[in-house]
Formats: sequence, C-alpha cells, structure tokens
Amino acid sequence: MRVLDEAERLFRTHGYNAVTMRDIAVDVGIRQASLYYHFQSKEELFVAVTERVFERHRTGLLIAINNAEDNLRSQLHAAAGWFLSVPPVYFLSMAHTDMPLLGKENTQKLSICYAQSIFEPLGEIFAHARERKEIREARPKVLAGFFLSVMESIPYVANLPGTSPGEVEAIVNEMVDILLDGLKPDVTDK
Repeated sequence: MRVLDEAERLFRTHGYNAVTMRDIAVDVGIRQASLYYHFQSKEELFVAVTERVFERHRTGLLIAINNAEDNLRSQLHAAAGWFLSVPPVYFLSMAHTDMPLLGKENTQKLSICYAQSIFEPLGEIFAHARERKEIREARPKVLAGFFLSVMESIPYVANLPGTSPGEVEAIVNEMVDILLDGLKPDVTDK
C-alpha cells in the first residue's frame, strides 16, 4: 500500500513527532481527509507502519536463519546479513523518542511486536546453540539483546571517518567472532 510505504519513509527519515498526516497525504498525492478515512490518527498509522516493518524483519530474519547451517556462527552471520540488507530499525532510539509519544496500549503493542518479530528469533538461535553445547550457559535474551545492540551500531561505525564501505562486512564478521569466541565453553570446565 502506497500510504504505508510513504509513511514509513517519512517516519524513518524525520521521526514520528516531526511528520504530520498532511506531510504523508502530500507525498502520497491524496487529500488529507482521504488519509483519515483509512487511519483515524497519525498514531494509528505509525503503529500500522511499524508493525509492518517488524513483520518484514521477522520474515526475512527467519528465512535467513533457516537457510543457514545449523550452527550459531552461520546463523548469526545470516542474521547480520539480513540486518545489513535492509534499512535499520533503531528500536532503542524509537523506544526513547517515538514511543513515549504514543498511548500506553500502542507502546505495549509495538514492544510485544518487536519482541516477537526480532528479539525472539535471535533468542531462539542462542537457546538452540546452548542446547547443542556450542556456548556455555548464558541467558539467550541477554545474548539476543547484545547482538541487536551490535547490529544497531554498525551503520554508525560504518560511517566513522576512515571506515570504507567495503569494511562493513569485515566489521560484522569481527563482531560475530568476538561475540562467539567470548562465549565458547572453557575447556577446563570438562
């Protein structure tokens, strides 16, 4: 739907607070009243856009993970590749800037949607890796959060002075290696 596409672009570029329904209507080429026919408020439209973004991430992330080899390193590289192939979702930033402007019900709705769409698939690969004894006992949710924070930082790190565009994949590989090499079971624990 063109309305959702344009609203997503505007919200991603300018943030929830800066975008108006009028901005969206103008970009789509429809009257503002027509936009209100489909979405009663900017908040309702933002929630619809964000749910769609999260669902797209869930689908892509699950495909990437399921197409990877059945080991944590391959699955993390696949997940990282997915995150790098799409515009980033800065959930932590969204949680601090956009979500406080939403009603409690919608804030909770988007938090649950994010957890189910992005956080849980990553937590599951860490849980399965723990079951396969690829990593030591560690909380899958904490590891998923750590991985996501690394992924959210990649666009920033990639744009630092002295970093070339070709280094992004190497940076991601290095981050995955650091994460996993720090998680390998200690051989003296046997």
